[in-house]
Amino acid sequence: MTRPGRRPSLEHGIRRVANDLGFALLWCWILLSLFALPTLFGLPWLGAVLFVIGLVVCWQAVSATTDPVYTVGTKREVRTGRVDSPGVECDECGRSAAGGEYRRYEERRVLFGTTVAVSESGENVYCERCAIDPSDEFYHGDGIERRRQSDADERRALESERS
Repeated sequence: MTRPGRRPSLEHGIRRVANDLGFALLWCWILLSLFALPTLFGLPWLGAVLFVIGLVVCWQAVSATTDPVYTVGTKREVRTGRVDSPGVECDECGRSAAGGEYRRYEERRVLFGTTVAVSESGENVYCERCAIDPSDEFYHGDGIERRRQSDADERRALESERS
């Protein structure tokens, strides 16, 4: 999926073709090895069984491929989006998170572009106030900082009344 008003580049198309070709060549080599190795030792039936099992694994790997074929190792990824449902509460302050932001994170083990395991994943939901980090160098305020300051003042006043 491309962003609105943006066309896919030639470089993107060439990378996609190269990635698909690399994936196909890798799995062809694996499948041929699974068939040929037992056959060399005089067990062609075992080669055929391993080939079929390898074909099933290859079929599953096609649907699990999320990264380029040359990707090996641990990948960390965070996806963000807007919260539309009014029934969702903020994980930070407990207010309604409608109009706020959710952040889905995951850490995955990837082998030749195929996700092998997901070691950690989760989701955090924030309201508009909590989603903005005032320590961010690109933060410009627009009244939210004043509201945070007044909330902090209110909390301090309540704590001093309790003491």
